[in-house]
Amino acid sequence: MRPDWSSLPSELLGHIADCLLATNDVDCYMDFRAVCTSWRSATEDPKSNLSDLRFRPRRWIIVDEVFQTDARLMINTVTGRVRRKDLPLLRKYDVITTTPCGFLVLADMEPPHAARVLNPLTGHMIRFMAEVPFELGISAAALSCGSSPKLLLLSDRCQEQYSASLDGTGYFSLDESFICFLATRLAVGGGFSTDGRAMFVPYPFCFPGKMCHVLEQFAIDGSRLFSYHASTGFADLPGTGHTNHCFYVWCAGQPLVVIMQQDRFKVFCMQTACDEDELEPVNNIRDQAIFVGYRRSLSVSSGSVPSVDANCIYYVKSTDSALDIYKYDLETQKQERVSEAIDSLNPNTLSLASPPFTILQLLSSYTINACESQLVIQRRQQMELDDRADSEYFESMLETLRSMNEVSGSSTSTC
Repeated sequence: MRPDWSSLPSELLGHIADCLLATNDVDCYMDFRAVCTSWRSATEDPKSNLSDLRFRPRRWIIVDEVFQTDARLMINTVTGRVRRKDLPLLRKYDVITTTPCGFLVLADMEPPHAARVLNPLTGHMIRFMAEVPFELGISAAALSCGSSPKLLLLSDRCQEQYSASLDGTGYFSLDESFICFLATRLAVGGGFSTDGRAMFVPYPFCFPGKMCHVLEQFAIDGSRLFSYHASTGFADLPGTGHTNHCFYVWCAGQPLVVIMQQDRFKVFCMQTACDEDELEPVNNIRDQAIFVGYRRSLSVSSGSVPSVDANCIYYVKSTDSALDIYKYDLETQKQERVSEAIDSLNPNTLSLASPPFTILQLLSSYTINACESQLVIQRRQQMELDDRADSEYFESMLETLRSMNEVSGSSTSTC
């Protein structure tokens, strides 16, 4: 006799569902609910409780790939689980960027290109009225998930940040403060917003002051911390490869500051008290491994992610026209080359690493590479078409004038 799985006790079903949500495996939770009606009725519908953080992709990152399709490669940084999620809904929108906790920021294809935020694990979409400012070149984004969600867009090229509320107007508001931009950009780039509660935690008000203290202490130029190149961000960009650099990383529940001085790294923990600016040295990050880059940084559990060593920092370095992944051991304070890096997300310009890519290469690529906004690409293509049309029009006008001059000259000669 075949077992009737649909008749399992609701208490047992609830316990299984809670186990899946405890590791933020929301995609498995959705598959679990889709088995049958009784399983679905025994578990909570994510769309009926939008404020519940368990249904948000808090531990996931979305990795941009060389051969991008409607599917997206997602990695759980805690469990190491990899999932390729098919998202046919993306065909109806322009993809702008992703947040550090796995949301996709989209825009309507038709004007006014209103902003949308998609949860790829549940399919739920938050619809903003504000129009995405396409001319900026969005480098990063964050979503604060409270009673009234707020979307933050950051541009490395303009060094500006824009924000919009769910119940706001049709425009993003501009914050012209460079210090606020830099503080938010460091926090977002380091995954400080992955808990879904705020733009950065645990001290949103005193974080800019703490950041300024760190930059001054280690003689770091804040204006040169990020790369705004469209497809490739080298770890040794001209003019920045031999200067001090800092990265902020949310690592195992702690806000860490990673200082790079030449090819040596130091790790510090930020104090939670707003009146305490001193950094506490960290000599061992236990089973964690940190990936740093000029776009984003993250930490993963070495016990869950294959080929990643504990207590090490991974970074991408350009040497002799090559782009390589290096590993810095915090215990021995020595570095070594471990692999070739993915040098471009454009398959026509990819010249170093070749697919299939390893998890190490994908995580390193996440820190330096990012696909350009489809809205920006389409705008640029339209401008190129307009320029070509204008050029052809002027060429036609010149040809007409030449013909008229020839006819006029011929008539004069006849007379």
